[in-house]
Amino acid sequence: MDKRYQVFVSSTFTDLKEERKAIIEGLLNAKYIPAGMEMFSASNDEQFKYIKKIIDTCDYYVLIVGARYGSLNPSTGKSFTEQEYDYAVEKGIPVLAFLHDNPYDLPVEKRDDDKRELLEQFRAKVSDGRLCKMWHTSAELIASVIISLGEEVADNPQMGWTRGNIEDSVELLSQINDLRKEKENIEKEYRELKEKYDELTKQEDNFASGDDIFTIYGTQDGYDDRRKYYSKERKVTLTWNKIFSAIAPYLTAPTNFNGFCEKLINAINSAYNEDISYINDDCAQTIKVQLSALGLIKCYQANLNKGGVAEAIEVTEKGNRYLLELKTIKK
Repeated sequence: MDKRYQVFVSSTFTDLKEERKAIIEGLLNAKYIPAGMEMFSASNDEQFKYIKKIIDTCDYYVLIVGARYGSLNPSTGKSFTEQEYDYAVEKGIPVLAFLHDNPYDLPVEKRDDDKRELLEQFRAKVSDGRLCKMWHTSAELIASVIISLGEEVADNPQMGWTRGNIEDSVELLSQINDLRKEKENIEKEYRELKEKYDELTKQEDNFASGDDIFTIYGTQDGYDDRRKYYSKERKVTLTWNKIFSAIAPYLTAPTNFNGFCEKLINAINSAYNEDISYINDDCAQTIKVQLSALGLIKCYQANLNKGGVAEAIEVTEKGNRYLLELKTIKK
């Protein structure tokens, strides 16, 4: 029966994109089954776990090193290419390494000059106890990979794959790749939605909020029994939850600061049976700024119909969600 060998092609990507494409085409023409980052890109630890599963299924590991060390995995301090190499060695998979003979003669866009020391350490690791092939041009590299792989198969045959229909298996790999891409898109969408949700629901730890209290200073104005006008100081101490749940229903449509103050007075008097006539301007400004800092209201410049701009204040989407939690009646 026809046996095919699966080969993992490992390298940095953008600088060797054309070389990788040609090598993979050459492998396909030579009846190998290529696998690599085109199908299974690693950009974080979770995806690298998947990469390791693919390497486990491969018979040979081909490493191509140019003048780039590659992007670092923050959790290991190594490039994903070096992590792939280390894992292949750990699993005992035959490694064929191809190193550029003079990487710093390559164009600057194909180099990682800021990671030169890391690249040199990686080249030294790969060369230690292993015969590496050197390459200078893309044509030399492609030919060397195919020839060296053929020699390795003859000298060190691996398990390989025996399948009734190789075309079906290639189609299956393509389907797996499509599913992987779909999974990555779903995970990306989930992360974006979670970030948006976290932004909408987060509370600033260093800001007073919730059941923290705030004292509102103002006056109670009116006339006594002798119809003599009076104005006496009043203060009301409320939690931020109570302040917000009182005023928020009045801010579903934009209002200006004067309207905000009037609605705040009416809301507190109505909700908590108070009799404030006027709220100290600094207190009103503090309430406005605090609720804005908590993301519960937004303050912005709105265009007036007759020209000019004015401050507008209204509840945010996050504020609406929080208001529902505070005001809805539960079973």
